[in-house]
Amino acid sequence: MSSSSAARMIGGGRGYDYDDYDADGFPRERGRRAGDRDPMPRPGFLAAPFSSRTWRESLHMVVNLPVAIVSFTYAVTMFALGASLVVTFLGMPVLAALIVGCRGLAAMERARTRATLGLDVAVPAPLRPARPGLMAWIGAALKSGAGWRSVLYSVLMLPFGVLSFSLTVTLWVAGIGYGSYPLWQWVFPHYVNVPGLQLYQNNGHTVYLSSVPQIAGVCAAGLIVVFITPWVVRGLAGVQRGMARGLLK
Repeated sequence: MSSSSAARMIGGGRGYDYDDYDADGFPRERGRRAGDRDPMPRPGFLAAPFSSRTWRESLHMVVNLPVAIVSFTYAVTMFALGASLVVTFLGMPVLAALIVGCRGLAAMERARTRATLGLDVAVPAPLRPARPGLMAWIGAALKSGAGWRSVLYSVLMLPFGVLSFSLTVTLWVAGIGYGSYPLWQWVFPHYVNVPGLQLYQNNGHTVYLSSVPQIAGVCAAGLIVVFITPWVVRGLAGVQRGMARGLLK
């Protein structure tokens, strides 16, 4: 009997593919078999700003910042406290709590990544103490490779969260704001007593963007940013997927 036939018999007639599992026996990420380069369909260049994928990824990048602040603060505070107390009995439980807490944050990140980035990351094995008792639980936590990877993820999230939030918000606000400039340029002469956006001022000479060609130029520049931003966001999302694959499973 072939191994594939045996697998089908064990699975109650369902055909299992061994390629669905990694070397440790965990399910591989959904949509990441050989030949699958992206877990979500890619819209074209002109459709990208209006794609649901783009806005889900943009939402993920914006939410990165508050998540990163919480994760980084918890990880660094608990690690510093545990390391300072490691010469006493209290150090080990604090470090174990660091691991368990970061594993919980990693579970939240796997759910968020699944919902907004379309990537299903395999869940690591749970902590299994060798015997009952607090010390066995602490030892299992401290020996958890997945736990320490989640700590590293929590630390790396702060610089990446700041970068992804700043780029995403700045590009979208600039692109949409300047792209819609013809719709709100009238505010300046009516309420600000200037003809338009100020381009620069030098030695008493001020240039405002108020003529029709200038307004059209601002609009065109904004629209270019609007159509480029989804690809910047997509690159950031690719980095985030790589971090999740490497550190959250």
